[in-house]
Amino acid sequence: MKLYKLISYSTFLAFAGFVSCTNLDEKVLDEQLGTNLISDPNNVEALINPPYASLRRTIEWSDYWGLQEMTTDEVIVPTRGTDWYDNGDWQRLHLQTWTADHVRLKNVWEYLNQGVSRANTAIYYIGNFPQTATTTQYINDARFLKCYYMYLICDLFGQVPFREASDLNFSSSPTVLNRKDAADKIITELIAIKPNLKTKAQVGSDHVTIGAAEALLAKIYLNYEVWNGVKKYSEAITECDNLISSPDYAVTDDYWSMFQKFVAEHPEFIFRVPMDDQVDMGSGSVWVNFTLHYSQVFGNITSTWNGPCTTSTFFDTWDKVNQNDVRFHDDRIKAECGFNQGFLYGQQYGLDGTALKQRDGSPLIFVPEVNLTSSPENAGIRVIKFAPNPATTHQFSSPNDVPIMRISDIYLIRAEAKLRNGDASGALSDINYLRSKRSAPGKTLPQLSSVTLDDILKERGYELYWEGLRRQDLVRFGKFGDAWQGKPVTPATKAVFAIPTSALDVNKNLKQNPGYN
Repeated sequence: MKLYKLISYSTFLAFAGFVSCTNLDEKVLDEQLGTNLISDPNNVEALINPPYASLRRTIEWSDYWGLQEMTTDEVIVPTRGTDWYDNGDWQRLHLQTWTADHVRLKNVWEYLNQGVSRANTAIYYIGNFPQTATTTQYINDARFLKCYYMYLICDLFGQVPFREASDLNFSSSPTVLNRKDAADKIITELIAIKPNLKTKAQVGSDHVTIGAAEALLAKIYLNYEVWNGVKKYSEAITECDNLISSPDYAVTDDYWSMFQKFVAEHPEFIFRVPMDDQVDMGSGSVWVNFTLHYSQVFGNITSTWNGPCTTSTFFDTWDKVNQNDVRFHDDRIKAECGFNQGFLYGQQYGLDGTALKQRDGSPLIFVPEVNLTSSPENAGIRVIKFAPNPATTHQFSSPNDVPIMRISDIYLIRAEAKLRNGDASGALSDINYLRSKRSAPGKTLPQLSSVTLDDILKERGYELYWEGLRRQDLVRFGKFGDAWQGKPVTPATKAVFAIPTSALDVNKNLKQNPGYN
């Protein structure tokens, strides 16, 4: 089965996903589809595709990715003249001055809850079909996906609307789980379904697998103390041990290989979102367009937006002089794109070697100096993580499958859990193993002689930057409220987002989080 392609059947679910968290009467099916979809077992793939398809929104730069990255030291979106002001939305994310009416919070809340609703719909209606090995697999897939969306809601908002898949009484609002109850319910569900899931070798990393369940459990256990005040680091280590001992996964010797175009399976990938630039995908990140300067066009990429860049605060954590770390810079795409992967700074050049210019004719030299509210075109170090396809015929679609769980993160999770659990030597071993794979060509990335929590946070930044994980990391390390370029110290209450006003209006079981009026 090619997942995410049969989206024509998901239109009825979009409506269901909205109303399932409200007091409105629910219209389960649209009039065009009628009852054929849910009564015909041949439509089983059309029911499991929508909850899978919701994963694309978790890599959308302007919504979920934005909340995880633009609120941190890894990303800043400066206003450049009249460009990128957008009613101050990006500035408020960076300054952490959002309110319950911020459009990005509303969007993320709605589509994550829609993902839960789509999973519930799949669980319920596939469960009504004659049961086969396929229907059983898809039900377990949907149960995992429901857990995943609940985990994201729990992390971002601290409250999770919950409805059993069998509860079709949409005239009443769903109950609301606090962080502890939500985390515990997700853990219980994952433990229940894990023995029934398949391996990556059997179904691939674009499907739910045992490894994906273990990785999600490890993430929940790692964050459990921050969420609920109870340590579960031993449990996190156990899940990481299972993944690391699996022959399905391996830390790559070629870091940038997993970020090239047209990469599907990769030894690093535990769970990925498949993308395709042969069609208009409708969502997913335009990883190159949104950061490159207007003059950095190449091939069929003719629209570049001169937007997000990284802060000097994060950029300065790197050893820019020796550049021993391969994750800082790679030149393999220069011949077809004109720029490198990693960090783009200094004078920029076109494919023919011509020094590029800004629109006013001055040299295009990317500099770390950024003013959030008023910056010139060249302000900010740019970041290219995923390689584009210059020959694409759909420049706003992505040729890069996006890993949302990968084995290097598991090594970092285990290192952190070990250190927080008192095993410094074990943590050091995991960190140094990862670093042993990350030397730049012809150079050696030094091994650490000891490891602290700050070292682990830095290593997470080096390995996982711009992959949508930074906010959760900074919260867990107690640094989300710190000052960095363009941002002052902010209150601890910002570690949890406001419940959107639109959600409070329709579900009286929700209560606004502390620190928001």
